[in-house]
Amino acid sequence: MTTPCRRNGISQVEVSISTLLVGILMVASLSAVGSSRRSQFMESSRIRGLAIAEALMTEITALPLRDPACDCGFGLESGESGTTRALYDDVDDYHGLSENPPKLKDGTVCNGFTGWSRTTTIQNKTVADWSITSASYTGVVQITIVVRQGNVIACTLNGYRTSGGLSDTQSANSNVAN
Repeated sequence: MTTPCRRNGISQVEVSISTLLVGILMVASLSAVGSSRRSQFMESSRIRGLAIAEALMTEITALPLRDPACDCGFGLESGESGTTRALYDDVDDYHGLSENPPKLKDGTVCNGFTGWSRTTTIQNKTVADWSITSASYTGVVQITIVVRQGNVIACTLNGYRTSGGLSDTQSANSNVAN
């Protein structure tokens, strides 16, 4: 009588299945690592964008709502334009400000923000309802600062300034898309 021979290794089918399982696990782990790195990048961009938006918001809200020298209307007055914001003396001077890359008040480029930009919009709001835009001066303005990294919005910061000097800043929409 012959005894059945005993197998001393693994078959080609078992090797193939093991290789397939290891491959699936590698793809899943690399996908998880990629998602984690993308989330870290997005959060880092949001935080950096918020920092330069808040710095500009602080600069703007520290100024009077109206030009202290005259009742000149909305926007830049004569002699305030140029390469720096050093001559800006009231909130509405910042309307339409667009910087690429972001700069300090004296015109110095902010280090580490190559490829970034920020834009500012100032709008008069009605006193009864701050969500309604007014064509004329009301004593309440909304300040909106949009920061982009490339073409992607990193942060949108909204703040309000009143003629009484009160200000309220809120991060209404801070996000970075892929």
